Amino acid sequence: MTTSCRRFEGQVALITGGSRGIGAGVAKRLAAEGAAVAVAYNTGEAEAQAIVQSILDAGGQAVALQADLLDPKGARKLIAALREHHDRLDVLVPAAGHAEIKKLEDMDIDTWQNSFAIHLDAVLETCQAAYPMLQESRGRIVLLSTVGSAAAFPGFAAVGAAKAGLESLMQYMASEWIRKGVRVNAVSCGTVDTGILERWEIGPRVRAFVGEKTVGLGIGKPEDVAPIVAFLAAEESRYIVGHSVIADGGMTLGIDFEEWVHEAYGKDAKL
Repeated sequence: MTTSCRRFEGQVALITGGSRGIGAGVAKRLAAEGAAVAVAYNTGEAEAQAIVQSILDAGGQAVALQADLLDPKGARKLIAALREHHDRLDVLVPAAGHAEIKKLEDMDIDTWQNSFAIHLDAVLETCQAAYPMLQESRGRIVLLSTVGSAAAFPGFAAVGAAKAGLESLMQYMASEWIRKGVRVNAVSCGTVDTGILERWEIGPRVRAFVGEKTVGLGIGKPEDVAPIVAFLAAEESRYIVGHSVIADGGMTLGIDFEEWVHEAYGKDAKL
């Protein structure tokens, strides 16, 4: 990705889940705009190092940091590791996450709790750990949510419910932390091509459905989300506080839920 804009020159950005998907796209975008980027990962060391190398090859600054954010001490260890490389933090983008399709009648407690652990608990702990540094820089947090937090897509309950909690958390953080100069917003994404569809049995049907609902725009790409994250992290958006920007290609405009059920589970499925 090329850009002539250098809005983050001299600033430091930390992206969790930065080794792949939207997180990797955001890391590249912020680096291209001048930020020194810390790419946090859990198990994808090779992927994270590849993202860092691509940033370095493009003339940017980047480092990979390992962190298990499901460890109660993981967020604090991550910020301690960041401090070994940088004495400031200006932008935090907690992008780590996962998604599993499972109908509510088949939902097990482990799937449910794991979704809340990574999409809500770990985000809170990461933001709390980073808050002192962000307070010093009057920094910005951009969270990543999903339109599934407000629109009920069958099989998506574990992620959708956790992300609904995340959007509520975003409002509370924004309300309390703006008093210290820390601005918090979110991007609520539609279906983004991060490779996960290939792991779902209904992936091809989801892809076709989204292509129809977005009137030809199709599945989003990380590069579609990254500029929106960059805008919310930049000075131009200083008057946006505590809001979620929807980026779904128009997918949820007048959505036909019955059609979604039929696309996902067959013509005999009932609402």
